[in-house]
Amino acid sequence: MRKLLSLMAIFVISLFAVSLVGAATTSTLGSLTRAMITVEVNDEDLVVGNDLVVEEGEKLDIEVTLQNTGAVDAEGIEVVARLSGYEYSDSVDLEDSTALFDVRAGTRKTVNLELTVPRDLDNGLNTLRVFVLDRNSAEIVSTFELEVESPRHSVDIKDVTFSPGNTVKAGRSLLTSVLVENFGESDQEDVQVTVAIPSLGVSATEYVDEIDAGDREDVTGDYEGGLLLQIPADAQAGDYEVLVSVEYDNGHETMTQKYTLTVLGNEQFQAAEKLVVVVSPESQAVAAGKTAVYGVALSNEGTSSKAYTLSVVTGDWATASLSETLVVLAPGESKVAYVNLNVDANAVNGEHTASLAVKSGEKVMESITLSATVASGMGNGNVDLRNGLEIALIVLVIVLVIVGLIVGFSRLRKDDEDDQSYY
Repeated sequence: MRKLLSLMAIFVISLFAVSLVGAATTSTLGSLTRAMITVEVNDEDLVVGNDLVVEEGEKLDIEVTLQNTGAVDAEGIEVVARLSGYEYSDSVDLEDSTALFDVRAGTRKTVNLELTVPRDLDNGLNTLRVFVLDRNSAEIVSTFELEVESPRHSVDIKDVTFSPGNTVKAGRSLLTSVLVENFGESDQEDVQVTVAIPSLGVSATEYVDEIDAGDREDVTGDYEGGLLLQIPADAQAGDYEVLVSVEYDNGHETMTQKYTLTVLGNEQFQAAEKLVVVVSPESQAVAAGKTAVYGVALSNEGTSSKAYTLSVVTGDWATASLSETLVVLAPGESKVAYVNLNVDANAVNGEHTASLAVKSGEKVMESITLSATVASGMGNGNVDLRNGLEIALIVLVIVLVIVGLIVGFSRLRKDDEDDQSYY
């Protein structure tokens, strides 16, 4: 009798425990069933037994609609799409999922997911699975077969290597090697590979005669180290976008990838420490249709080499040209550049001006106004004593520098004397 009671007690407790477990794992899928779920890929309805054909590298826009025609709400639902059958799925994300959402009874909810077919996925049947999940209960699974094919024309950028790396100093060279792979069914001829930095205005292009279907080609340019890009010496420090493009199928198809290059500024184009500028003459008379020449002497009184850029702005009365737009000076070095103002033949008599700017990097070191008085009956305005003007300007600069040094030494000596008298 006792054994019978014990067995009954154990049976009752077991039933109670089962009921507790069932309560703890109550489904929140509500009324949802497999029949209430429809799936579209790239606006095509997926139907079991009617396989959808997709291409390697194609993006799959997956639209899942859940129509809750039952009487119970579905709460805390998540939808997951997974593409199976890829050998390297451990290194490539072939799954997409939604955030949690609810589908009330008598309503419909549509969610969107996105997957990309790997370019090297084996051709043939591959499986797309769409899971509708809640927290505890068994998932609702929709399974569809996709027929994967290679596209007729498909070239991809497999790898890009920069030398000396993703960081380069302004004024130096950047070498780029591009590994190109033909994933399509057709051989490709005259494939154009281009590396460009649009914001710096530099690019390099190489042509590959032929890439057979399934083959790769390492494009290294004429230098066997990569396509050569010369970074401008005056490029500002910062990050720049590098575009690597492959044009194929007789120019009808283009594949482009973006990279980031960090450029380090060239010290020569950073703001100068000290610059002496002398212009002679700053004002002169010239006849219409003739040329006025102005000498510009620059002296670098800093402690490091610097580069200076010169530019001139005029009105419609004349056009300007410079003997040099870029002047690089070592410490203590001086040089003379020339500004030529070619006066228009129909220029109105009277005083006209032009603006000369001398910059170091982005900093304007000097801004000088050049004056020209246009008058009838003047000579040709061209300076024949250019050498003499250059000598005079350099001498003037030297004198100014010497005067500055004398004043500096005088102040230093006075400070020393003041210090000695203090003691």
